Formats: sequence, C-alpha cells, structure tokens
Amino acid sequence: MESANILLADDDALLRALYGDALAAAGYRVCVAEDGEAAREALLEGRFDMLVTDLVMPRMGGLELLELAKGRDPDLGVIVLTGVSAVEPAVRALRAGAFHYLTKPLDPEALVIEAARCLEHNRVLRENRELRRHHRLLLGGARLLAAQTADGLGRAVTEVVRATLGADAVVYGRGGRSTFRVDQTTGVSAAVAASVASACMDAAMDSAGVVAVPGHLGGFTQALWLDARPRTEGAPPARALALRRADSAGFDTDARYDADILSESLSLALDNVDHLDRARVVGDIDALTGLWNARALESTIDRELAARGESRAPFSVLFMDLDHFKRVNDTHGHLVGSAVLVEMARLLRRCLRAEDVLVRYGGDEYVAVLLDADTSPAVAVAERIRAMVEGHRFMAREGHDLRLTLCCGVATWPLHASTRAEIMHRADLAMYRGKKAHRNAVWVWTAESIR
Repeated sequence: MESANILLADDDALLRALYGDALAAAGYRVCVAEDGEAAREALLEGRFDMLVTDLVMPRMGGLELLELAKGRDPDLGVIVLTGVSAVEPAVRALRAGAFHYLTKPLDPEALVIEAARCLEHNRVLRENRELRRHHRLLLGGARLLAAQTADGLGRAVTEVVRATLGADAVVYGRGGRSTFRVDQTTGVSAAVAASVASACMDAAMDSAGVVAVPGHLGGFTQALWLDARPRTEGAPPARALALRRADSAGFDTDARYDADILSESLSLALDNVDHLDRARVVGDIDALTGLWNARALESTIDRELAARGESRAPFSVLFMDLDHFKRVNDTHGHLVGSAVLVEMARLLRRCLRAEDVLVRYGGDEYVAVLLDADTSPAVAVAERIRAMVEGHRFMAREGHDLRLTLCCGVATWPLHASTRAEIMHRADLAMYRGKKAHRNAVWVWTAESIR
C-alpha cells in the first residue's frame, strides 16, 4: 500500500530518523512524533493507516497510545517497538489490538516488511468485512423479495432492517408524510412507534441522512428513514424507520447506502406482493400452500405452447402424488395433514429453478412445469425430488417426525404430447404406473410402459 499514511512515534531521535527514512523509501507517507503526547495530538488531527510506536516514551507510553488509537479507529494497524524483552508488555500490547510486537535493535528493512504485512492484513480484513456486509444486503433483499403477503413483507422489513443496519428498533408502515400508518414494529411498542415516527417525519437530516430524534422520544437518539415507492399505479409508498438508542453506537457512514439498497429491494417487493394479491383475487393461488393452482397451471401450459410456436423448444411436466397420504389424515388429523402439504410445497420449491412453475393440483397432488427442459434433465429433477422427500422428516419440529414418499410421472412436449390435455394426461398416467409398480418411483411416459 504505497499511499499509506504511517505515524511513527519514538523518543530516540536516531531510531526515529532511521525507521522513518526506511518507511519513506518504501513509498509510505511518514509523520514522526518525538513522544507519546506528540503522537496523540497527531492522531487527533490527522488520519493514519498505521501506527508504529515505541513502548516506553515520555509523557505518554506506547500502550496508552495504542489504546487511544484503537479507541478512535479500531481498524488502525499498530506495531509496537521496544527495547524490553519482557513477555508481559508484549501480551498486553497484542491483547489491546497490536498487529505485532518487535524488539529493538531492529533492522529497518524488517520493520518495512512487517509494515507491509500489517497493511495487507488490514486491507484483507476490510475487504472481508465489506463482502460480509454486501452479503447481508443481498440476503436481506432476497428475503424481502420472497415475501408473498403484505403482513409477511412487513415482518420481513422490520427483521431485515434491524439486522442489516444494526438498529435497536424498526417501525414499518404505508402512506406518505400526512397519511403514514404504522403496520409492523420490532423493539418498540406500536404506540411509541407512532409517536416517534410522527416526530421524525419532518425532522432535519444530517449529511448522511440521519435524523436526531426530537427530545430523545422513546429513549431513541438517532433515526434513519427508508423510503420505497412501488411502481404499481396508485399503490401507497412504504417507509421504514430504523432507530438507535443513546447507549448504542450511532449509524455508521455505510448506513445510508445500505438503507438505499434495501429501499430499492422493498420497492420491488411491494410490487411483487401487489401482483400476488391481484393473482389471488382472480383465484390463481392455492390458499393453503401459496403455490399456483390448477387454473394457473392451465394458463401456464397454454402460454408456453403459444410462445413456442414453431421453435419446438421442449418443456416437461412432472405429475407428483404422495404415497399413502390418507394415513396421515386418518392418524394425525386433517390439520396436521394440511401442515404437511404446506411443508411439502416448500420442499418441492427448493428443488426447482426460479423460472419453473410449481402447482398444487389438488389434494396431495403437485405438478411442476420445467421450462426449456427435455426428458433427461426432467427425470434428474424428479429423482432429486423423490430422494429428498424420502429422506425428509415432516413436522419434526412439532414432534411428529413423519416419513413420506411420492410417485412422479414425467412427460415432455413435444416428444410425448402435442396439447395441454395430452401432456397432463400422460404425465398423470406415468405417475399411476409408478404407483402400480412399487410406489416411491419416477416413471417416464411411453406408450409401451403404460399398457
């Protein structure tokens, strides 16, 4: 890191010049201090990437300077130099956050090497921290986009914002400045949330977009707004308010950027929920599992047939039926049976790509439409589903530990069928062939095998 700023503190003028010249010759910008107090003043006035400090100095020792430096900037790399070979000061320095503890006399070239190692170590740590931060943002945005209902989205927003921004509490609601209504909260009561949100609505923001909570209402000192505007015409905006208490660290410089990224994800999630709500109105969603229903399946296959035209690009249909599912209802009751069907839907969804269509066809029957997939990959997916279901313990958290299997029939367009009715019928026939054979099976439709 040739552009790094290094503060060198040593009361020995000869060593200070020797080490300072070596670091400067290596391309670093070096600021020298003749004792601990001078180094303290330099730390307060400037920004440094690394501190090299002697252990014993007038006015302020190296350990005290180390603690001060780390308190101001936890990321600052620190190398401690000393003519004392005792173990105890070295342990104290390393525990306080020093990267290395070097004993004088020290070859200047050795110091240059250790400085490069320290700066590279800190660079990697910063990069890893940034990667983890962006990974949290990615996961948070994905969770928002996975919400299927308004209530589910509200819960996701409060939990994601709290975890991602490190907030002590989060308020979420819909509406503009004059129409804002609190829908969900975490870490604060609904009554206090409404008061804090109202007080912060028109409060001035600093350069980072952070609001000082008026009068420290509710015990909160800082607030950060997330604003989302759905693209659906007429849909009300949504806002989330991240809150910090007085005993918490303030929102850091990255908080505004992270909040803006989450706001974009929230805008898209609002559109998704609105579209799903509209789909439910027209009856395309299965009320129990949240999957598409049989009517949506018909529309999907018709749309795929029309879109393909003369291209003949294949797609496959998997028709799945649980083996002996009636025993679950008879033994454990229909409420448990319904919960198993919901859990099955989640399990199947994990086995499919985002572009594939999963349908609860009726009862304990599910259908998957694998887009742009011919028979071979469709069979591989079906076999993966079959094995995953066989190995899964349903309702284990609830203490039931149920084991199930399924049969899956596979049919491919245009290889096995030319119409919607034909491909559905033949996938269904293939599934029943597996039932007749030995259950827990995957069967591909052929004219010979179905006879």
